[in-house]
Amino acid sequence: MISWKTLFATFAVLLFSVTAWAIKPVSYTDEYPYFWEIVDCGDFWVVDDSWEIDKINEFYDKDGNFVRLQLIWTTYDDIYRDDEPEGAHLFGKSHVSARTSFDENGDELWTQQGEVVNITIPGYGPLFFDAGKIVYNVDDGWEIIFSAGKRHDWNFGDFEALCKYFE
Repeated sequence: MISWKTLFATFAVLLFSVTAWAIKPVSYTDEYPYFWEIVDCGDFWVVDDSWEIDKINEFYDKDGNFVRLQLIWTTYDDIYRDDEPEGAHLFGKSHVSARTSFDENGDELWTQQGEVVNITIPGYGPLFFDAGKIVYNVDDGWEIIFSAGKRHDWNFGDFEALCKYFE
């Protein structure tokens, strides 16, 4: 029969050995505004006054070398006519989880998944929608090496609907 002292000592040694190589990630949050002129509708511009919140975790090995990054960003969009900021508004929210990693050749990969953009016009439906998972090879000029989900092609017809909504 194992005594409680032996069990406790074994557990303490195991706990100490795990914490010796485990390094807590560096975590921080960053927030900032974006302002975009989306489309010139002739008599007015449609703009997006958005706010982004980034939650970042940086991971390092026991020697202090960077291993990977994890990022979760949430964006709140507020779209309106630039000449009528008190008028009609469209709101959107996106939420994306992203991370860096390295492939077998040591190339940096950027993987993101979630809802990159989701803007809907009442009575028209989704105006801009982009969601799913995408993997880029950063070292090869951000070449897409995997993609799944619905990707928006940002055609001009979408912008015509946006102008019409704010007329």
